[in-house]
Order: sequence, then C-alpha cells, then structure tokens
Amino acid sequence: MMQLEPMFQSSWPVHSYFDSPLDQDGQNIDFFTSEEDHEFYSANAMDSLDDVCRWLCDDGGDVQKLEEISSDSYEWSPSISKTSSDACAYIPYVTPPCMVDELMEIDSQTGIENLLTAHAEAICSGHTELAKVVQKHVCQLASPVGPVLERLALNLFQCDENQEKDYMVQESLRNFKTAFRAFYEIFPYGRFAHFTANSTILESIPTHATSIHIVDFDLCEGSQWPPVIETIARINKTLIITSIKLDQDQDSKFEQTRWQLCNFARSFGLNLKVEEMGMSQMVKTMDESKPVSEFIVFNCMASLPHMGRTRNTTQVMDFLSIAKWALVKNEGIITFGDGEGERTNDTDFPSFFNKNLAHYKALYESMEWGFPSYLNEGRMAIETLFVWPFVNSKSWFQKWEEGRGKSGFQKDIGLKGVQLSKENLNEQRELVNEGETPYGIEIGESRNEFVLKWKETPLVRVSAWM
Repeated sequence: MMQLEPMFQSSWPVHSYFDSPLDQDGQNIDFFTSEEDHEFYSANAMDSLDDVCRWLCDDGGDVQKLEEISSDSYEWSPSISKTSSDACAYIPYVTPPCMVDELMEIDSQTGIENLLTAHAEAICSGHTELAKVVQKHVCQLASPVGPVLERLALNLFQCDENQEKDYMVQESLRNFKTAFRAFYEIFPYGRFAHFTANSTILESIPTHATSIHIVDFDLCEGSQWPPVIETIARINKTLIITSIKLDQDQDSKFEQTRWQLCNFARSFGLNLKVEEMGMSQMVKTMDESKPVSEFIVFNCMASLPHMGRTRNTTQVMDFLSIAKWALVKNEGIITFGDGEGERTNDTDFPSFFNKNLAHYKALYESMEWGFPSYLNEGRMAIETLFVWPFVNSKSWFQKWEEGRGKSGFQKDIGLKGVQLSKENLNEQRELVNEGETPYGIEIGESRNEFVLKWKETPLVRVSAWM
C-alpha cells in the first residue's frame, strides 16, 4: 500500500476550489479559534455568516414576518398503508385525545417531546384523527426562532403549501454558494466524512496501481475530491471520476461540477476525466475486463448535512450491492459515509421516530452551540438549506417502511472491513478539537468505522470495506 507523507491537511483551503465572495479576503476559515474571538467560531467565519444574515433579512422585518405566519397552516394527514398499520397493531398504548390537553400543561420542551411521541404512536396505529389533533397542538408550541425542539417540531409537520417554508427556502437560495461555503467550512460534518474517506482511499492504493477510478454515488458540488486530485497529481497517476446519475434534473449541475473539478485538476497538471452514468450502465462498465493496474473506489456519501438532501434507501443499497459485486473480480475499496446516525431495524415506528428525533436534536444543538444570538437569522438560513430537508414526519415514516426487515447498510455489505489508520484517527480528533469541545470521535467495533459524536449522540459514521 502507498505511504503518503503528508497525506493532506485537515485545514485544506476549500476556497482554492470554490469561487465565492468568501474568497475576497484571501483567508481560510479556521474551524476552531481562541475563546477571545468566540467559543466556537473564528472572526472570519462570523463575517461569513454576517453576509448570510444580510441577504436573508435585508428588509429588516423578515423575522417578524415569519413569526406572524399562522401555525394553523401546518397540517398533514398521513396515509397509512394496511401493512404498516398491521405491523404496529401490537403497540399496547396510544395516547388518547383527553391526555393531549394534560400534556400541554407540562414544560414547553418536555410537552413538545411527549406530544411528538404521541403523534408517532398515533401514526403507527392508524389513528389519523388523533394524529391531526396532536399535530395542531405541537404547531401551536413550535416557532422558527424558538429553542431546538420548537424548530424541529415546526419542520416535522410542514406541508407543501406552507408559506413559511416556501419563503425561507426562496430567501436562502438567493445565495446558496455563500451559505454552502460557510456551512462546509465551519461545521465538521462534511469535512470529517470526506477527510476520513479520502485518507483511507489514498492509504489503500497499491503501489502497482497506475490508474485510479472513483465511482461516486452522489457527486454534489464535488467538494470531497480536490485533496485527492492534488495528491494523485503529485504521485503521477491517472484519475477518472464517475458520477452516478440519480435524478433526471441533475445534468446542468453535473456539467458545472465537472468543469470546476477539471479546471482544478489542470492547475496541478492532471488531465482528469469526469463522466456521468446511470446504475445500469455502471453495471455494464464494471462487467468489462479491467486492467490489473486499475484501482477502483466506490464512494457513497448519504444524507450528510451539507448535502441538504436524503437519498432513497433502495438506491444506496443498490449502489453498495453493485460495488460488492464488482470488487469480487477487481481490486478496490468501498467508502461509506452516513449522516443519519445509527440505522437500526426498528420493528415499531415510535422507536424509529424517537431515534431520529434524538439524532436531529443533537445536530441542531451542535450547530447552535456557541452561536452568537445576533446571527440567529443566519443560523435559520443554514438550517433551512441543510437540515430542514432531513426533518419531516412523513419521510421518516416512509424511510421506516423501507428499512423494516433489513439488517442495515453495513451488515448487508458483507465484505472485509478496512482498518482505519491511527494517523487518520488523530487527524479527525484534531479536526474537532476533541477533549475541549462537545465533539468526539469514536472507533467502531471492527475498527473500520469512525463515528463523529455530539456528546453521546452519533452524527456521522464513515466506514471502509474491500
């Protein structure tokens, strides 16, 4: 295997790849700084989020406008399949309507949490009218500018015609690139996943390999690959990146990402090839005879916060199945990053719901930790773009239905785990300043997995297989 020293720095300057107004001062945003600047963020990062605040609330009265929108518009009437209802029928207790008013008398945060659990129980048992009653009470407590649970509850029950959601999304999308840069550089979620996977990939490349072929499940903005491109150029190997086409409307975005990656590669003298193909086409390509000197990387990053979207469980499993099949006769590695916490085979929806709630509550808290109150509008914009897409009661129910009876992503891979290196571990611990912040890095049982945790709650998992 290759020994690369140094591999790449965890403070790799993203601004060298992304062209953004944040680059104008020519400085990189540091992840952690001294407490003199702030408990969590650097002064430069605060300036970046000030920019986000300005374009979000440039009319001065937007927050008040949000607060004036009636919560009565939040109503979702779930459609429960007979199969799902039957699967939940054994639950012995469902919160009756008379208890909803009693729950309202409890402390606001505790009350919201209890109401959310009652809603999950009602959904699972097919009590649609009760679910509507509970939902209405939750919306009366929810607020876009309130504590974590109030913001979570607000988004859990947003329906398509929700005025506030439409307004926030439209305003936030006005300067997506600036918000993306700020989110990716300030918070550790995406960088932790990318640095862990990239280090493992580069450490696993055999010395006889002259060509590296990366098959990427969800290329997005291409933010994972510049450090790999730079390293591959330095060691004089060829590189191909294949993006899997998951949506029909991603062509224009792919072309932009391809141009950015190729342009970046040319600055290091690397003639990078970036292509796009569907799953079926990839199967045909992998079935063709490959040269012994080619090392294939199957990279799957799913539901990481900076991606701002979740992917269908079936799509992810199909990709991993193809990767497993291809590695039977080709030399390579699978790297898998998961931003949805611990995926377990919960037999009942309330358990699944509560685990999701705990996961995203921790994510919200980690973002809010040390966040200056004067940047609340910027935080709202970032939550709108990068967290809201993952928090929806209806999609959680659908995901639970998809996952029932399955053993989980990692158990289904069925390949030999790649032990992640001590150097990789130290790099991640340095990234999150472990021991001095609530963030921590945990090693999986098979030592082929790193877990980014907020206090005791897993936020992102990254594993490797071959």
